[in-house]
Amino acid sequence: MNTDTTLAEPEAAAAQAQPRLSARFDARGCPVSTRSQAAIDSAERAQWILVSYYGDAMAPLDDAIAADPQWALAHLMKANALLTVNEHGFTGLAQASFEQAKALAGGANERERAHIGATGLCLAGQWAEACDAWERILVDHPQDLVALGTAHLFDFFRGDARNLQRRVTRVLPEWSASAPLYSYVLGMHAFGLEENNHYALAQETGQAALAIERRDPWAVHAVTHVHEMQGQYERGADWLQSRSGDWAPDNGFAYHNWWHLALFRLERLDTAGALALLDERVTPGAEVALQRIDITALLWRLRLLGVDAGARWEAIADGWAAQPTEAGHYCFNDVHAALAQIGAGRLQAAEELLAAVQRRSLDRSTPGMMAREVGVPLLCGLLAHANERHAEAVEILWPARETCHRFGGSHAQRDLIDQTLLDATIRSGQRRLAKHLLNERRLMKAHSPLTEHWAQRIG
Repeated sequence: MNTDTTLAEPEAAAAQAQPRLSARFDARGCPVSTRSQAAIDSAERAQWILVSYYGDAMAPLDDAIAADPQWALAHLMKANALLTVNEHGFTGLAQASFEQAKALAGGANERERAHIGATGLCLAGQWAEACDAWERILVDHPQDLVALGTAHLFDFFRGDARNLQRRVTRVLPEWSASAPLYSYVLGMHAFGLEENNHYALAQETGQAALAIERRDPWAVHAVTHVHEMQGQYERGADWLQSRSGDWAPDNGFAYHNWWHLALFRLERLDTAGALALLDERVTPGAEVALQRIDITALLWRLRLLGVDAGARWEAIADGWAAQPTEAGHYCFNDVHAALAQIGAGRLQAAEELLAAVQRRSLDRSTPGMMAREVGVPLLCGLLAHANERHAEAVEILWPARETCHRFGGSHAQRDLIDQTLLDATIRSGQRRLAKHLLNERRLMKAHSPLTEHWAQRIG
């Protein structure tokens, strides 16, 4: 990719009608089985979209397939892109693309056949094993961004903070600054560093990525997390607002960075400002679970602060209910769906969702393990809280907070659980335990008005 400060797309071939017979490698030197330069160029454009969130990767992937229908990797990239949305509704489409790739395995090279194996494991719900398979590809092809980018997202979904950082660390020395899309790898590295509490290095790495490509929303996001985790709510807000002209326009990740700005508003107890951002920036166009998660999480934090969100709860609960096959697919989604139903006063719907997650917890897939170890306990604790059985909620949520990283999300996202637990300890009269829990927050966010709010509630 052009690494100028303008957001340039990967250059397409001047004439795509005639494939070049010499085309045997992608833009980073990884071997490919196609001889169509048009297919390679379209796949590269899709790869850029997948890491930058500018546009829809499906169109260039379809172009790559049209240019060479026999190229298995283009079908696999499409399957992976659909899988990383992490919603049940996309699984069937991902399976169809995978089956097309699998049927073309005979013409694929060794690297591409390894990708077929990795994607197959992921589709089977064996996410950890899939990440191991992508890792084996990276040993031989450290600049394989298909493997790295997909594994990075599934490290996040699995709550594997260690590999969220170290998987990128293991390949980064094999990259050069001139490699196409290198800045986006730095952005991935910055986020992994932040989730492992290496805040200074995370900020330095994120800013290095942005020095190459100023409109990288993932790198902006990583530095934003650094400010969030250290309670730097004014600096964090200034950081996001000062760069919004870069990361916000026409970007599919913008709603999440706006959500982070709303969190900075909440940290200073500007609930009106947070609600305005929710309505104007986070909610519009909500179609996928990742966006519904942000809406729900912000509404729940406001609820804990005693803010009446009105009809917003019904709207987001309806949005979750419109995905009836979602329950049990990924319990990070399920927990937020249950919070939406609770917020809308639909406790029976939340109970039904818990039952679906309990059923999923019986299988041995990665989502089943997440449901068993994290989803069921969290949902039971949240429902106890919703039914004002606050002492029971504390008994369930206290140990659950120690294992909740296993269902994915970031430290900032999972803070919702800590705040709910803190509310339950106060409401159940466990003042000493509430103070004990708040002490963790004081160390990183000592001067936050939100921290002071909780301290005043404890008394």
